[in-house]
Amino acid sequence: MKDNPFIVRGIARWLMLFAGGVLLTVVLLFADIPFWAVFAIIMMLYLLVTMGWPLYIIYLSRNVKKIDAFLAKNRSNAIFGYAYAVGHEPADRVIGALETILQTFKQPKLQAVYAANLAVWQRDAEALHRLAIHLPSADYVNYYTACAVLMEGNTERAETIRQSIRKAWMSHALQAGIAGQAGDRTAYRREAELAAAHSRGVQHYIIVSLFEREDSLFPIPS
Repeated sequence: MKDNPFIVRGIARWLMLFAGGVLLTVVLLFADIPFWAVFAIIMMLYLLVTMGWPLYIIYLSRNVKKIDAFLAKNRSNAIFGYAYAVGHEPADRVIGALETILQTFKQPKLQAVYAANLAVWQRDAEALHRLAIHLPSADYVNYYTACAVLMEGNTERAETIRQSIRKAWMSHALQAGIAGQAGDRTAYRREAELAAAHSRGVQHYIIVSLFEREDSLFPIPS
């Protein structure tokens, strides 16, 4: 256990939470607050601490190190395992992680998005065209269609499709891919940074990791 920093930090965090809860309970009771109100306050704070922090990391944080630590601790979850693999593993392990998600989660929207991601990693433009029409929103349809078109080398059509995308990180990620194919290193770097800047949480982590990978769909121009 001493060699596992996640376990040590986890135990320390729970001990601090317990001690803080006991101290707060004593203070509130001495303030003549009814027991039922003390119980409600303690439960609300407990839920805020135990659920609020993970939700912040998943959806709002831009701290790559903290997101990475969270993913490392929770990578037994297939979706978090995929995100962690993007940051640390070779392409075949990322593909394996995506296949695990598709085997584990049967919700149609998740199936559509992660099947499209799998087609991207497998460089299968034909499959991506076929899958894109089943995606849950117009931005997703256009983004993955543009990815497929970009794989086929048609940067002009990819740019045309990109202009209809409202989600900022998707638009900038595609601009980075277009710049990468054109060999424009400066534009690539600028758009990659903008894509990361317009994303948060696990999505931010994935975008940052993707643009750092040598085997990314949008490789850094040499």
